[in-house]
Amino acid sequence: MRITFLGHAGFLVETTHSLVVADPWLSARGAFDSAWMQFPCNHHLAPLVSEQLESSPKERFLYISHEHKDHFDPDFLLSLSRRDFTVVIARFRRRELQDFFASYGAKRVIACEDQQEVPLAGGDYLKLYLTDSGTNRDSALLVRAEGQSFLNLNDCKIHDRLAAITEEEGPIDVFTAQFSGAIWHPTCYDYSRESYAEHSRQKRASKFEAVARAMEVVKPRVYMASAGPACFLDPALFQINFEPVNIFPRAEELFTFLRQRLPGKVPRLIEPMPGDVVDAGFADLFSMATERVTDENLSRYLHTYAANHVSTFRERRLNLVLAEVDRIHIRLREEMQRKLEAFSLSERVTIPLYLGLTELPGQLIRVDFGQRRVEVVSEVRDLQRYMLTASASDLVRVLDRKLNWEDFLLSFRFRASRIPDVYDASLHNFLAAEVEDLRAMCDGVIATEARQERIVVEAGLQSYAINRYCPHQGADLKEAWIEDERYLVCPRHRWRFDLRDGGRCPTNSCSLRAEVVSGSEEKRGAVTQEELQPGL
Repeated sequence: MRITFLGHAGFLVETTHSLVVADPWLSARGAFDSAWMQFPCNHHLAPLVSEQLESSPKERFLYISHEHKDHFDPDFLLSLSRRDFTVVIARFRRRELQDFFASYGAKRVIACEDQQEVPLAGGDYLKLYLTDSGTNRDSALLVRAEGQSFLNLNDCKIHDRLAAITEEEGPIDVFTAQFSGAIWHPTCYDYSRESYAEHSRQKRASKFEAVARAMEVVKPRVYMASAGPACFLDPALFQINFEPVNIFPRAEELFTFLRQRLPGKVPRLIEPMPGDVVDAGFADLFSMATERVTDENLSRYLHTYAANHVSTFRERRLNLVLAEVDRIHIRLREEMQRKLEAFSLSERVTIPLYLGLTELPGQLIRVDFGQRRVEVVSEVRDLQRYMLTASASDLVRVLDRKLNWEDFLLSFRFRASRIPDVYDASLHNFLAAEVEDLRAMCDGVIATEARQERIVVEAGLQSYAINRYCPHQGADLKEAWIEDERYLVCPRHRWRFDLRDGGRCPTNSCSLRAEVVSGSEEKRGAVTQEELQPGL
């Protein structure tokens, strides 16, 4: 099995009889309204991938993991003139991928359920693993062929399932998983420089620890760094590339952590450049790139890259007259009203949401979740609140459906603040979800919370009965671990629950309903400290 790295989270997997192109993000306009650009640049690989998908004599598959535009690149896919290959996607509740490919003209489209296998020639197969909770829709890909295996998690947080996957599928030769940030916190928040750095350090450490623990379970021969940092070439975002501490580390920083965290247990660590090839059988890297990005040439590389895209950002600027801004303001208020009417979890959001257009500083849209009311006010009148401000020219792209809400938030073209500085999952989902998805999303949250199976865990010589499934997105806490003899850590998003405080998460209102149990109660299906991985 040969694996060609296509940049970011893209791969071309070749076997004797088949080829699989996974998440080819190759368009020169990047993603999220050109806010994210491929790093390193991989646009030159588009002709190669096109040729393979259009002309290879092998059985051809295109796999798209999820709808985020740094994985799902409609511009590139629509550029393919011959589409007689099989498309493999996940069957999510939200139908964006299914609807796109329904009219795409591929030979066949397979929308997979969780753990569904897709056979390849010669007895080989693909298998997908799905997550679909709230606004989190993603899938991971396993390719097993010619006695070798490639497990690509990309952004999919199935860390609580890795033990079961490796037990069922056997040894993994090549493994890859996201190690860099892909969220707008803390990047878009109004923090002091010190607070921003501290939030970034915490998120970075959490990502690195997740990769380390995944490696301890999977025990791969090779780890390929992928789904790593994009770069930001828009002049308004360019400084993010050079911040001393942010959530977008490069692979060598991860590798340094892993060598310290897993002494003597680190697999071969590879930081591929777009076009590099890994032989899964021999664990060898064939360097095909003509230029490699290093710490020494990074600044020059990014400035040259940005200079080549000046026209991209000049073309996207909109000059709006005041009347147009007023209409956008009205449309935004109507959008919030439609969202609120579809949002059945409004009683859970205890602070108002303020939305402001930078062009209209004295006309703030205030969403009152308790009163289920949207109004226009001249100033912020609540001490505790969430605030989001953006330009009308950026927000109108969402209202015109050129971007969805999550794409807009990932564009980083807004500023936010929250008092208190606490993550509210319900408010997050309200902002990030589309109007048509909100009812189903709320129903999914309620269904997750209804899973009331209990297990027993041990921490600090004390046993606790807790809910088995994380209240955030349903991760199985049998795969959790204990830190500081009191905190249970969810393996999926690394939320920490204080067992001595009833299982409450200190950074939000979620709880595992932890209760101290006696020795006789513990015997009923307990999960012991030995089964939970100890904290560092």
